[in-house]
This record gives sequence, C-alpha cells and structure tokens, in this order.
Amino acid sequence: MLIDKEEPFYNVTQVAQILQISADRLHTYDEEKLVAPTRQAKGNKRLYSEMDVIWLKDVRAIIAKERMNIYSFKLMLNVLAYISDEQFEQLRKNSANNDIWDIFARIRKNPNFDKLKNF
Repeated sequence: MLIDKEEPFYNVTQVAQILQISADRLHTYDEEKLVAPTRQAKGNKRLYSEMDVIWLKDVRAIIAKERMNIYSFKLMLNVLAYISDEQFEQLRKNSANNDIWDIFARIRKNPNFDKLKNF
C-alpha cells in the first residue's frame, strides 16, 4: 500500500515531536504562513502531511544554518518564486555553500512552495 505524502495525517503534537520543537513554535509557523496545515471541520484541529513535515524540516534547516529570521526567510522564498529554473541553477552553481542550495532546491519542489507563494 502506497502512502500519499500530501494526505494530512499528523497532529500538532506528533509534528512537534518529529521536529523537536514546541507546539507553540509550530503554531507560530502556521501564523506566519510558513506552513498551511489542513483544518479539520470538527474542532478546527490542524493536520499535517508528510510533505508539510519535510517542508518544515527544510525551513528550520535554512533558518538555523543561515541564522535568518522568519521575515528574511519569507523574503528569500519570494525571490525564489520569481526566478527561473535556469537563474536558480546559476545561483546554485556560483555559490560556495551547496548545502543551502540543495535545501532551497527541495523547497522549490515541495508542494508547499506553490501553495505558500506571495506570503
């Protein structure tokens, strides 16, 4: 049986444990529109997909490695949304830090990137 990585499955507590963060920090990411979890009709509870978890891991990695605040990260995402694949690859090629560009490449391919453009 194949699991759909975009199907909402994890609750807030589970995602917080996976990411080793507090539920409050996860709520901040939601409020800042860095992630768009599915809302259950009953109780308005948030559910996250596997792709949401992968997205948040990458977001946290960029913020930590580059010591960015949320505003700077959102600004970078907006820049990434408006450059072509060729421009992205040129930036990646000219960078001394390939690890960061590898994460940005994953971010650009994650469905959350298209959902959350123009923060």
